[in-house]
Amino acid sequence: MNNKGLYIHIPFCEHICAYCDFTKFFYDTKKVNEYLIALENELNNSSISNISSIYVGGGTPTSLNELELEKLLKIISIYYKEGISYTFEANVENLTLEKIILLKKYGVNRISIGVQTFSPRLLKIISRHHNEEKVKNVISLLHQVGIDDINVDLIYALPSQTFEELKEDLSKFVSLDVTHISTYALSVNDHTFFKNKNIVEQDADVTRNMYDYIVSYLMQNGFNRYEVSNFSKDGYSSKHNLIYWRNQEYYGIGCGASGYINNIRYENTKSLNKYIKGLYRYKEEILTKDDISFYEIMLGLRLIEGISHYDIKYHDKIEKCINSGLLERIDNRIKVKDEYLFILDYILEKILF
Repeated sequence: MNNKGLYIHIPFCEHICAYCDFTKFFYDTKKVNEYLIALENELNNSSISNISSIYVGGGTPTSLNELELEKLLKIISIYYKEGISYTFEANVENLTLEKIILLKKYGVNRISIGVQTFSPRLLKIISRHHNEEKVKNVISLLHQVGIDDINVDLIYALPSQTFEELKEDLSKFVSLDVTHISTYALSVNDHTFFKNKNIVEQDADVTRNMYDYIVSYLMQNGFNRYEVSNFSKDGYSSKHNLIYWRNQEYYGIGCGASGYINNIRYENTKSLNKYIKGLYRYKEEILTKDDISFYEIMLGLRLIEGISHYDIKYHDKIEKCINSGLLERIDNRIKVKDEYLFILDYILEKILF
């Protein structure tokens, strides 16, 4: 039986970031407690088995107070087993020593921190409430308690961000005692503060130049790129996210979560009230053999390792991309050439559509 991932969404935040388009709501202790009851019910009704990775995302899971956090950790604890990867997303300003001790007690062994940038000017623009000193203090506390596998998120191509600001960020990011760095070019999505304020994304050439610099800088500083936007020290790639990119199965639990189980891809409701009432599922897609092949290529080519097999119907287009130098075949695997990963969407369009 294949091992599966378990993703749990905690949609509460103490403040809303200007760029965020995830399912999120302002923290409210009454709603949190109603939500945890509904979450436990959904977990109990989901026939969960063979879990190899747990990932608790948001929102901001660490916005819960200690009592609420322990209640959540107890609910999840029956799915935890020794040796699995167990990640919690966190914000610097609400990850206290007491909460870190709680997380460690229940088996959490990986923390993902939303740092985004160290520039005070840019932090203000994106509505983040931390600073460099607080980030370093939290990372120090995590190591002190014995959680050493730490990811930090970096957003680049922020509104008005200069190359000098990016270089300064990267220098500070690699000096942190962390094992993994996830990078994201800012995208301005509907229903966000940036969209409402008509903020536009940086010029494509600027974004591309920033990406190329990030790749080069991180790889020179001991972080290997193993996926388009993700870099890790040896042995520290995200086991949970690899489940997604290898098109393996995972349960998605919580308001706005999505999952992939028994050939069904599904999305949960984004309405907090519906979710609390037990109306979890929003839509389902039953996958055909062709759909599965489509997802395997679309997700697998994000990885530096590429894909080992594909449906015969894509053979001619893949060969064409190999002949034109966009893809390469190495040890019976097909992968995007490193220098063309930034234009992955263009390559996928040529293959899949």
